Amino acid sequence: MEKIPVKIVELTSPSGKSAVDVMIDVYDYNEVENAQEKIQKFKKKYFALVKEAEKLFFGSNIKKTRSKNMSSLACWKSGNLFRKFDSDIQNEFIITNYPVALERDFGRSSPYIRELMTFSKLFKKKEILDSVPMAIYRALVWKKNQLDEIGILEQEKNRLIEMGKKYNVPGREEYKIELINAIKIKQSKIKYPGK
Repeated sequence: MEKIPVKIVELTSPSGKSAVDVMIDVYDYNEVENAQEKIQKFKKKYFALVKEAEKLFFGSNIKKTRSKNMSSLACWKSGNLFRKFDSDIQNEFIITNYPVALERDFGRSSPYIRELMTFSKLFKKKEILDSVPMAIYRALVWKKNQLDEIGILEQEKNRLIEMGKKYNVPGREEYKIELINAIKIKQSKIKYPGK
């Protein structure tokens, strides 16, 4: 067996108490050497992720309701946390219900977590400015592949950092239009180099 398929589930006791646990199919269990030890190792990593992410997502909010004003730096830290977790487990485990677990345990969708991970990979911690709202960073993340294909990703990233340093960041819709126009201009130069 290449990777161990695990499922992160919420179990409810007869008394109504619920808890999150990690399970492995009985057929897979028999094929895995030291299965119990490996599952415990995974659980330890996952529950450490949950604890750290809860601090970033909810802070001291006991009800754990979604915070609308998470700073860009907190978003970067959470993306980096998930990226490190994925990197730690990717060669040994596959989470068969990852999107469901993310939604349940963190109140965030799988695509949103992936965006945060891309964001944390694209920017270094020291490049994050809270004067740049996360919505603007996300707009850049959404266009990352297109910008990279035409060779202007780093240029656009640096332009955004400079705008943030000068506290001259456009609104999200305006910035999205700026990105679309930058892509169109560069693509036309690639197609028609003499013009």
